[in-house]
Amino acid sequence: MNKLEVFHSIRDKAHQGGGNEKIQMQHNLNKITARERIALLLDGGSFIELGALVSGDAAVVTGYGTVDGKLVYVYSYDYTVEGGAFNKAMAKKICNLLDHAGKMGAPVIQIIDSIGAKLSEGIELLSSYGMVLKRIGKLNGVIPQISIICGPCYGIAALGATMTDFTVAVNNIGEIGVNTGEKIGSMEERYIDSSMFSDGNYGSKSGNANFLAENEEEAFEIGRTIINYLPSNNLEAPWLGEEDNNLNLSKANLDEMVANDNYSMDTIISNLADEGSILEVNREFVESFKTGLIKINGLTVGAIWNSFVKSKITNEGIMKVASFVRLCDSFNIPVLSLVDTNGFAVSLEEERKGLGRNAGKLLYSLIDATVPKVSLIIGEANGAGYVALAGKEAAFDVTLAWPSAKISLTNPEDQIKIMYRAEIMSSPDPKVKEKEVVERYMEEVVSPFKAAELGLVDDIINPNETKQRVFAILDMLQSKRELNYPKKHGSTLV
Repeated sequence: MNKLEVFHSIRDKAHQGGGNEKIQMQHNLNKITARERIALLLDGGSFIELGALVSGDAAVVTGYGTVDGKLVYVYSYDYTVEGGAFNKAMAKKICNLLDHAGKMGAPVIQIIDSIGAKLSEGIELLSSYGMVLKRIGKLNGVIPQISIICGPCYGIAALGATMTDFTVAVNNIGEIGVNTGEKIGSMEERYIDSSMFSDGNYGSKSGNANFLAENEEEAFEIGRTIINYLPSNNLEAPWLGEEDNNLNLSKANLDEMVANDNYSMDTIISNLADEGSILEVNREFVESFKTGLIKINGLTVGAIWNSFVKSKITNEGIMKVASFVRLCDSFNIPVLSLVDTNGFAVSLEEERKGLGRNAGKLLYSLIDATVPKVSLIIGEANGAGYVALAGKEAAFDVTLAWPSAKISLTNPEDQIKIMYRAEIMSSPDPKVKEKEVVERYMEEVVSPFKAAELGLVDDIINPNETKQRVFAILDMLQSKRELNYPKKHGSTLV
């Protein structure tokens, strides 16, 4: 063979992975190959491979391409080569790719399908793992990093996946955890604890995975969507897509809902967001509070809202919201908080779990974030709940309210009972008098107009005008600048 024929022979062999038989076995497991996954993820014909001829049975395909025209780096574990076992050659390829992505300020997507470490290479693999994890950690908050779990992802690989900004697990085939299922319980126990392994919810209810996809195609579509919602790096402005031509139209009559005191937070967020633009993050983890990326007239916004009217804030809810706020702040994404909460959970169990300490973490994450922050009080905002999720004195740039808002120092009924205790106790029938006094003073105590008079609320707006007003404020805040004390970072760990 001439040199050109030798080249084609070597390249074709490299592209075959573990060979046709192993590829067929992969398909029999209802999984597609590493190269097929990259082809689904990236724009057609845009993939350029790096390190294709690296020796040492490196079971990973690395390279770059585009997602809707944006430069993206990708590496995909190849299960057809020794089960995608991690080895020194693989580490070298991955480190090279991550270095490229850091230089270019471009997002990275890792597709994981691996049985774990190649044990025959011994203790030296700990060094190889360390080199990869160090780069993932150093690039955190610099460029977006996404993990798509299309098979086993255990041990040290799971640490690398959960260190990235977003983790997408594929139902029934994606498995993520520090320990394998066989090590932590019987099949029956794992079935009962569906937050970990059963029914394919591999880590989505525990928060290990941010998204659960029904199949690989959906997983890659989620990955593409995330890329389209984020800037390419932390020095870029928030991603501004195509404008919503229905900016001045309400999808639902919010004025009517408020007048009838009949609204849901999900309806409100759907009304605010551009059509089909809600990308909910950690849907299965802490269902009482929701976080998600939405578009408002094409502008990417990080939204926080409670799924139930007057939801209580729990320890897990704090973790979910605080980490989401930190993510938004890393990539210059403005934050919108929709508030209707009675405050923090009243529970001995929650207090034992560190509610006081964790509540401080939630507030710190919002205070520390320098991106534009707008709060909109829909219903109740009492005491610490107001300060943490709505108050402009502590964290937010602008605080708005609907006429339906109820703002008070503490639980309004308790506050009224304390304020008018003498009048209640002097009555012949204190219980009847108590009910009468509460009804008489309730509107006065919780009135949003009183809060506006005192400057706690910047404006009270018509519900049907919410989208226009919120977008105008976020647009104004794009040139926001804050002076901070010189420091490396705060000591409060979120």
